Amino acid sequence: MKLLALHLLFLGFICLARSQDNDENVRRIMKEMEVIPEILDEPPRELLRIKYDNTIDIEEGKTYTPTELKFQPRLDWNADPESFYTVLMICPDAPNRENPMYRSWLHWLVVNVPGLDIMKGQPISEYFGPLPPKDSGIQRYLILVYQQSDKLDFDEKKMELSNADGHSNFDVMKFTQKYEMGSPVAGNIFQSRWDEYVPELMKTLYGVSE
Repeated sequence: MKLLALHLLFLGFICLARSQDNDENVRRIMKEMEVIPEILDEPPRELLRIKYDNTIDIEEGKTYTPTELKFQPRLDWNADPESFYTVLMICPDAPNRENPMYRSWLHWLVVNVPGLDIMKGQPISEYFGPLPPKDSGIQRYLILVYQQSDKLDFDEKKMELSNADGHSNFDVMKFTQKYEMGSPVAGNIFQSRWDEYVPELMKTLYGVSE
């Protein structure tokens, strides 16, 4: 019995150490990839675990194709089941990193998420995946989670995916300060570049190929 207890305690220490390493790593990468201070003042407190298509676990800072990221991902963080959260995804490099005139492009925004249950949240912008232009190079994408003070009344109307209004030039800091959310409690960053799925998505959303 003592051996079992010691073994479980040892496993607990290993899991805690790995979690702390992941949290430190995401904070380091956010700074290395210049998210701090270009987009955020402070890095997320912990790593947001992201899984696409039930098979792709996002590694912070790595590059993925738009085809791999086409469907809404599953997210996991150390959520308080009694709290409400805001989840958002942005691209700060629209249309490209050298000339980000549309910074940031909003790809997903769900508010009043109870605990981890995003499906029970209030969607302001439904998810749509990366759509980097063909010659834009690699773009950065952020998914961030903010803890709300309570269930809130948001002024923002639900956005049509086919309308760029509200999606372009989305100011994360201004939005989160408006609702007094503070720094993100969890976050992750990955990159993407054009592939053959982008024209298909552009046609679906805007009726154009590129």
